[in-house]
Amino acid sequence: MLDGVVLHGRPGGFVFQVVASHERRSRIEARLEWLRGAGDREDQRKAARIVPVHRDVRIELQGVRAAEAFVADLSMTGAALIIDKRHQVGATVTVGKRYATVVRHTPEGVGVAFRLPFGPLTFNERVIL
Repeated sequence: MLDGVVLHGRPGGFVFQVVASHERRSRIEARLEWLRGAGDREDQRKAARIVPVHRDVRIELQGVRAAEAFVADLSMTGAALIIDKRHQVGATVTVGKRYATVVRHTPEGVGVAFRLPFGPLTFNERVIL
């Protein structure tokens, strides 16, 4: 979220003046610069991915057993799941025992972001969701 004022409209957008400290403005500028170059990168995910040994997982939506899924890859902050039923982006699901939010659809299933990321001591190929 950004605090600021819309100064005026223009074709295809608007001009927005950010109201923030110098440090916050620097972080915003760095993020915008990163986003400008995002089209050149194939994979924009933040965390390193692994393929866990235990890949079968149960997905639940609002406490109701929804489906079985297969973990394509896993990071400390989320997972790519192969699943037939693609839940709506923004839906809260339980992946095994971890709460997550569906953040993207993929050709094979969905990408989820965990509510609480794994810690470095508990994250490895043998992790069980």
